Amino acid sequence: MLTTEISLFIISTLTSTLAAICAMGGGMILVLVLPFFVPASAIIPIHGIAQFASNSSRLIFCFSAICWPYVSQFVIGAVFGTAIFSALLINLSSQFLPLFIACYLLLSLWFKPIQNVISKFENMYMAGAFQAGFGLLVGAPGPITVTLLYKNLTDKEQIIATASLLMAITNLNKVLVYLFIGFIFSDYWTLILASILGATLGSLIGNKLRNKINNDYFMVLLKSILTILALIIIGKSLIALY
Repeated sequence: MLTTEISLFIISTLTSTLAAICAMGGGMILVLVLPFFVPASAIIPIHGIAQFASNSSRLIFCFSAICWPYVSQFVIGAVFGTAIFSALLINLSSQFLPLFIACYLLLSLWFKPIQNVISKFENMYMAGAFQAGFGLLVGAPGPITVTLLYKNLTDKEQIIATASLLMAITNLNKVLVYLFIGFIFSDYWTLILASILGATLGSLIGNKLRNKINNDYFMVLLKSILTILALIIIGKSLIALY
């Protein structure tokens, strides 16, 4: 029905707007909403296309701010992560992965002793491997990379631009893997088109709103959203387990 496409267009617009303002959050909301529109087997691949549109359209407005050294490190890690997780994609359970990601976020952001330990192992190579690998299973692992960027960069435009490119790479990788294993995207072309149009519009709106936010306020907002999303993931994971 056309109302389904319109609904997904509106949701994609709103989630993409949020992501354009805060560097993340939209993808995690979208992956929770998609089960109302598509069967379980189609959630991750369609989410990949919608988020690729959101991330790549966002880059139009901030391409010059990308921190390129992080990109090359991320891509190298992503190649290894994709190879490992693709081989395990059919048999690997993703039940505990969201919980693992959420705990990592909270420990990394708020607990100083743990931060000191994590920082010895934390780098963009590892982030690329885990984000690309987990992305094949849980849909929206963007907080892994955004957390690392938050701790290493102080300019909101750099964080937004670099995170957008890294997540665009992750989502394109996801789409290609699912295409390779035989997912038929054309069966959902109207929903895909609606999500792409909505994501692009959201990037435009979010870019205009983000320019009105002070950099210091942005950093506080980003840390708050990372924390809230981590708590939501933990709650959802524990409910699913019990």
